[in-house]
Amino acid sequence: MISSLYLIGWLACEKEPFTPAFEVHEDFVALVDSFVVEGKRHGKIIEIDNLILQYDTSLEDGLCGQCNSIADPDRVQKIIGINRRNQCWEHAQELEALIFHELGHCLLRREHVTDTLPNGDPKSLMVPGNLTLFAPCKYVFGTVDCNNLHKRSYYIRELFDPSAPVPSWAK
Repeated sequence: MISSLYLIGWLACEKEPFTPAFEVHEDFVALVDSFVVEGKRHGKIIEIDNLILQYDTSLEDGLCGQCNSIADPDRVQKIIGINRRNQCWEHAQELEALIFHELGHCLLRREHVTDTLPNGDPKSLMVPGNLTLFAPCKYVFGTVDCNNLHKRSYYIRELFDPSAPVPSWAK
């Protein structure tokens, strides 16, 4: 009798089967492919069969992108919305940083990181609200070198390995 009640209770609580979808807007396909390649380069095999990555005009102002599935990524459709209304990116590197940041949430289960490197730069691409980590600087009169692209390799390595050593440019 008790085992019958247990079985009925278990069947009543069973969730519907989850069927993931894969839909990536054409503007982001190359960036998702690059994320997979970078993951492999850093020892992470990333297979993506559960991702919707689209523009989302319902995101509030000031929010460039959002991943919905940090809490239960195995039972939730992973959806990343990118805000097209805000001009969040000026350079391709800023868009890459945004997409990689949101993929870091959805696929790597990374949370925000607010720690800094010894020189004051953010420690991680998972820093909230900064897409300029390895983008060209806003050019200021008299600036000699305004290229941060040399920082990209560290931020990508840290994204896939949070214990990445501090780079020489940050000491």
